[in-house]
Amino acid sequence: MTKVEAICYLTLFCQLALTAYRLTASMYYSYFSTGNVRIDGEHANIDCMVDLCRSQEGDWVPAARVLIDALANHLDSEESICREEGLNMTEAHRQEHRQLKQRLAQIEAQVVDASIEKDFFLTAFRDILFYHISNFDKQLAEK
Repeated sequence: MTKVEAICYLTLFCQLALTAYRLTASMYYSYFSTGNVRIDGEHANIDCMVDLCRSQEGDWVPAARVLIDALANHLDSEESICREEGLNMTEAHRQEHRQLKQRLAQIEAQVVDASIEKDFFLTAFRDILFYHISNFDKQLAEK
């Protein structure tokens, strides 16, 4: 599967799955809610992509790379949303984004050279996402 095919597949799956997913997401994501619908929506989409990547048969590397790109792009998007909406993003939070992007680049290299297993990658990726939400993003709504 090419990277473009993986992007199309992930996008279609997430659009279809989100209709059913929203029913459980409100309960599931209440713990991880930042209080900002746009940011929370991006988090939910990325988490949905983790499940899709987990279900990927065969070559999962293109889907994993799309997932890594989605999180890296989300970090930029989150900073833009905070500027637009006057949310309290600290310098420490922006520094965490820079460090997280560096870690994502290292993880992507491990994915590409097959030095990390799929299940370990996906579990660690979700842990990184939830850690960041819990320890940084939930503070965005605080003034």
